[in-house]
Amino acid sequence: RNVLQGSGLAELDLALAKRLSLSERFSAQFRADVFNVLNHTNFNTPNTIVFTSAAGGPSQTAGVITATSTSSRQIQLGLKLLW
Repeated sequence: RNVLQGSGLAELDLALAKRLSLSERFSAQFRADVFNVLNHTNFNTPNTIVFTSAAGGPSQTAGVITATSTSSRQIQLGLKLLW
C-alpha cells in the first residue's frame, strides 16, 4: 500500500494591476495574471494498477506516468471600468 509516489507540485503565479484615473468619476483598472510563470512541468501520479485480470499477470504500464497534473503557462488580461 502506498508504494508508488508521484513528484511534488511546484507552480508560481503572478498578478499585476494598474489603476488609471480617467476623470473625477471614472477610472479603469488593467490587470495581467500569469499562471505557471516558470512553465514548470508537474507530472501526474504514476499508474497504480500492477496486476490486470485481462492480461493475467503484471501490467506493462505499472508505475508509468502518462499525463501532467497542471497546464503550461497561461496569461490572462483584464480591463475593469469603475464609476
